[in-house]
Amino acid sequence: MINNKKVLLIYIICFFLFLTLILFPNYNSKTKLFTFFVKEKIESPFIFVGNEVKGLFLVLNFNFDHINTINKLKQENNYLRSINKYLLTLTSKYSEQNKIFHQSNIELPISVGVKILGDRNLLYNKNFIINKGSKSGLALGNYIIDGLNIVGRVVNINNNTSEVVTVKSINYGDEVFINGKSYIISGTNNNYLSFLRQKESTEIPDFKSGDIAVVHLDNVILRVGIVSFENNQPILLTSDITNLENLRVVIND
Repeated sequence: MINNKKVLLIYIICFFLFLTLILFPNYNSKTKLFTFFVKEKIESPFIFVGNEVKGLFLVLNFNFDHINTINKLKQENNYLRSINKYLLTLTSKYSEQNKIFHQSNIELPISVGVKILGDRNLLYNKNFIINKGSKSGLALGNYIIDGLNIVGRVVNINNNTSEVVTVKSINYGDEVFINGKSYIISGTNNNYLSFLRQKESTEIPDFKSGDIAVVHLDNVILRVGIVSFENNQPILLTSDITNLENLRVVIND
């Protein structure tokens, strides 16, 4: 291992010798050349270390820049994913409307168009207020739909306005049919509903992921959600109802 004190001492001696040769140029030229040779040899390891440190610093700077670029690309990717998800939602909605209007085998429910008056963001109790009431033919329990997807049901009503409890609300409950069998469901204040065991029923549900839960109204079939699993327990995923436009109330139930 190199003794740092000795190296420093040699370097100081050489420095003063070099300075002496500059101040007194009449010294022997060979001595002067030898001194420059020694000086170059002494300085070379310091120059090498300096270059290595400089290179390492540049590499760290490049790495930091690459990390920033990757983070920006991740943010842009997440933004594009959200846009893609939104466009897929719109596409599925228009696709379903196309089926409703252009396929004769789908029964259309008798319904009334409504407009949201309050609590559009579902901040308080996952309910909202609509601009139609009993004067327009609405009644307690009527379903609110988007296409053929159930958004909620009427729970309070007067002549010109009504309150709707959405499928997202913990106060929502209903009977649905999955593969021809009846089940009771309840809201959870989340984007899914839970299954409740029915009284006098010991049958174990044989759900499969992707099974569709529906409600039958005469000849009309309305969709509630799709079966999924969380912690090995079946749940019912509901459609995204953040866009509360073009809603209708079914009045022939």
